[in-house]
Amino acid sequence: MNSRILTVAGAMVTAVVLAATPALATESVKQTAKDGSAPPSGAPCSVGKGVTVCFQKAGDVIWVRDEQADGHHAVGGWGFGDGETDVWDYECHDYLGPSAGWTRCGWSDTIGESRTITFRGIEFDGSTPKLNGDAGPATGSKAS
Repeated sequence: MNSRILTVAGAMVTAVVLAATPALATESVKQTAKDGSAPPSGAPCSVGKGVTVCFQKAGDVIWVRDEQADGHHAVGGWGFGDGETDVWDYECHDYLGPSAGWTRCGWSDTIGESRTITFRGIEFDGSTPKLNGDAGPATGSKAS
């Protein structure tokens, strides 16, 4: 019985340690985009040849539109950094393609009030960013 208690206690400690361990800096938090109508008028956008991404401050929504039927999928990448690198902390993946029009991911539980984010559109081939010049420029916006 004592060994069973120790085994259960050990498993609980392991679970707590794993839950408390921060994610590696190279990992991104990913969401799969859902159907959406369109971003609100006046929303800041990053427009590229292959993908357009907009940010809706109210509700902290990233909008993504795949602009090319080329076998790649569009991603709205964003983070709290300066946008000078192509590494993003958060990604909204649009797997629905250009015929779907606008898609969206909600991040209201992630973006704090008055935080500034930087975002841009990126084309992905599977899990690999293409970074082929079709992406839009990094664009910053302050959450409401």
